[in-house]
Amino acid sequence: MTELQLRYGQGQVQLKIPDNNIGEIVQPRKQEASKDIAGSLRTALETPIDNTLSEIIANRRVGVLVEDGTRAEPHEIILDELTPHFAPAKDLTFILTTGSHEPNSARNQEIIQAIHKSCKTNNLEAYRVIVHDALQSSFQHVGTTSRGTEVRVNTEALEMEAFVVAADMKNHYFAGYSNVLKNFLPGICDFNTIEANHSLALEPESTFGRHPFHPDSTRHTNPVAEDMLEGMNLILADRPVFLLAMVTSGPYIMWSKAGAIQPVTSEGFQVIDKTASFTVPATDHIIVTPGGNPQDESLYNAQRGLELTKNAVRDNGEILLLAECPKGIAPTPTAREFFYDYLIMPLPEMMAKIQESYRLYTHKSWKFGELIQRLNRIWLYTTLDQAQVETAHISFAPNPQKIVDSWIQKDSAAKIHVFNDANKIAVYASS
Repeated sequence: MTELQLRYGQGQVQLKIPDNNIGEIVQPRKQEASKDIAGSLRTALETPIDNTLSEIIANRRVGVLVEDGTRAEPHEIILDELTPHFAPAKDLTFILTTGSHEPNSARNQEIIQAIHKSCKTNNLEAYRVIVHDALQSSFQHVGTTSRGTEVRVNTEALEMEAFVVAADMKNHYFAGYSNVLKNFLPGICDFNTIEANHSLALEPESTFGRHPFHPDSTRHTNPVAEDMLEGMNLILADRPVFLLAMVTSGPYIMWSKAGAIQPVTSEGFQVIDKTASFTVPATDHIIVTPGGNPQDESLYNAQRGLELTKNAVRDNGEILLLAECPKGIAPTPTAREFFYDYLIMPLPEMMAKIQESYRLYTHKSWKFGELIQRLNRIWLYTTLDQAQVETAHISFAPNPQKIVDSWIQKDSAAKIHVFNDANKIAVYASS
């Protein structure tokens, strides 16, 4: 008997599975990681690819794009390593690239204070801090992508003559990978631009592992990522960019590189593929845990883990999702409206409505609906109310061990895959 301790909220869920029923147990691969985050970033800045920070920013108005508080990256250390290099700039504008996220979050305020602290330490006075707001900022139209996305960007960003971007990288279930492009679109674009871009998430090739910068040319097609790339190029209009990219794991850093956008990003994809991508034979039963808090703080957040592991379950199979969801269905009322309030509709009606008129956030309902219709059942062990769960076409699991036991009782030879930290991995099915 194998005893598993699986992440759930701030704690763990214990499950027992007979050894002969265990399939693959998958979680991010352990790789040598540096606890010296500052040193790793410093090395990256000192050995850039194709361009240098000083040549990009010298005597220019520089926009420093800083990822917002929804990103679990060491913002303070990143700022402390970057800011000493900014003296040659004419002036600086730090922009928190919130996209459609909440601009005034507590974590964003902490990042702003870290910017002020770092600038004061380095005697930088000619700077300002902007928190992008997709609804309230001032915007300017800069062009339309080949897929029809009208790109409207924060006018204050357009005042810049060069950009410096710090980007954490990981698998992304419809944009291919989280990477530098997201700091431009959706990062500093208006709500309608973001909504138009994200509507492309309904297309089958908008999935993880695919991106126009991927070193494997057979994996270049991804409508969302390609649209983001066109949008970024419209925003930049030949303005130079210096990128500091990294792959983090909890409090540590797995990899970091700096320099020109495409070669740095392409190398980052290879690192992610090596450390957090897996190929397994498809089976009828899988157990998925997004990775505990904050990955399972709401059903909206936890859904990402289903998307990143769904290739491992056969049609008409079953998934057991372990997601505490202490913050409920979704992080904001708007996200709930266009995620859950759609998901509780009859599924064919919901899919038709989204296809006819996409609204931001409904891509999550669409992908959930696709998966629910493909499978026999999705079980959810959670603190959410049972009625809330079952109204959304999901089966409530008061006791996850009983679900596992029932699978084995029905099929004594059942193979059960287990995915821990599923929000951080990508799973492909072997042929």
